[in-house]
Amino acid sequence: MFTKTNEDKIQFRGGMFGLVSPFIVLFIGIILLSVSGKAMPMAFWAPTLAAVLTALLMSKNATQCAETLIQGMSSEMVSIMLMAWFLAGIVAQLMKETGLIQGLIWLSINAGLKGRFFPLITFICGSLLSTATGTALGTVIALAPILYPVGVALGANPPVMAAAIVSAAYFGDNIAPVSDTTIASAYTQGIDVSDVVRSRLKYALTAAVIAMVLFVIFGGIGTSGEPDLSFIGDIAPKGLIMLLVPALLIVLMYRNVHLIVALMTAGSFGILLGLVTGLLPLSRLLVVDMNEFVVSGILVEGIQSLIDIAVFAMLLMGLINLLDKGGFFEWMINALSKYTKDDRSSELVIALIDIILCLLTVANSVVIVMEGPIAKKLLVETHNISPDRSANILDAVSCVSMCLIPYSFAPLLTFMFANGSGAPVNFSVNYMVLFSFHGWALGAVMLFSILTGWGRTHGPVKKKAAKGD
Repeated sequence: MFTKTNEDKIQFRGGMFGLVSPFIVLFIGIILLSVSGKAMPMAFWAPTLAAVLTALLMSKNATQCAETLIQGMSSEMVSIMLMAWFLAGIVAQLMKETGLIQGLIWLSINAGLKGRFFPLITFICGSLLSTATGTALGTVIALAPILYPVGVALGANPPVMAAAIVSAAYFGDNIAPVSDTTIASAYTQGIDVSDVVRSRLKYALTAAVIAMVLFVIFGGIGTSGEPDLSFIGDIAPKGLIMLLVPALLIVLMYRNVHLIVALMTAGSFGILLGLVTGLLPLSRLLVVDMNEFVVSGILVEGIQSLIDIAVFAMLLMGLINLLDKGGFFEWMINALSKYTKDDRSSELVIALIDIILCLLTVANSVVIVMEGPIAKKLLVETHNISPDRSANILDAVSCVSMCLIPYSFAPLLTFMFANGSGAPVNFSVNYMVLFSFHGWALGAVMLFSILTGWGRTHGPVKKKAAKGD
């Protein structure tokens, strides 16, 4: 099915080893960065460029290799992903600028729930924020320095409180239409974002219900007393009106509006809403400082926030195209064929590869971009499993991994913020991830789904009939 003629394949010195040698260089570079604690997407540019150089040196025809790299970087899928990411970055920056975070904090505190219920409230509010902005690390950065000390002061169990923030971060990272992982998982499988969001809710919400029960059970073994809220600053509910922006975006997604159109519409509406309500000063749209030759503002900062992953993804997609044109996916599928005889074993193999790559890179959006073509070949094209199912396995398993790997960004950031908050920290980061209940629950749900076939469908995704049809 995937056989290519020798004339179609790009040839490398050393055969298959030469073809995969660029990725060996890439993985070694990423592992070294991870071990040294410097595993950031922008830092990944260096080993990726080294991998590109290796590809050019190992190829038998450097010109053909360069053209193949450029073809992969300039594909329609890459263009859609990059445009969607940049628009999503603007929407996320808009949410931060207009006080939605402060509004959610106000809502948490005024709910009047203390002790064991505060991790639950944190998980719910954090999930709303991460779903609205699509950023796991942004949710941690926004909430951990404030909600952790407040929760502990109200009597919440410290490691459970910290783990609730991490769990909330990856709840939204998994289901948000503007999340980079949602976008990457959808477009690597050749499916609309609206379709994958609809189909993955049953997994995410089932896991969330389990997690919420566990947060209540384990959440209240802390101290009591009145917290000092002076460090939080101006908390007000006015920013909650900005929830209309992600609400509009979700509605548009569910109506099968093109992602770019939906993001542009929601972003434009959000900017207008922010200006009308006074939550967004007009001067913050675009700031040009000719004295310092610096350009900022929510438009620029939103795009810049995703430049690092965008450049890495573009270079990586060029390398992945080499693997495709060099016959690597055909070789891998043949090599794994004895382990992928049916739907269940194939999905288990994809999930295992997902976990291993996450352990090596601690960057789930990167893993999805890397593994996406393999999942599409094996699950969608070989076993005719629906592309939304394939995308959901890629995204959910990667989010589970990032939630539970102690040295991944969100757990480490949460632990660092907790240590610097002044509240007691009587646990290690390894102990903290044991209470990341949404991660454990989503992992269990996905394993159950793969083993039993729950939610598995075949063939193309059925579109909702338009009104009047």
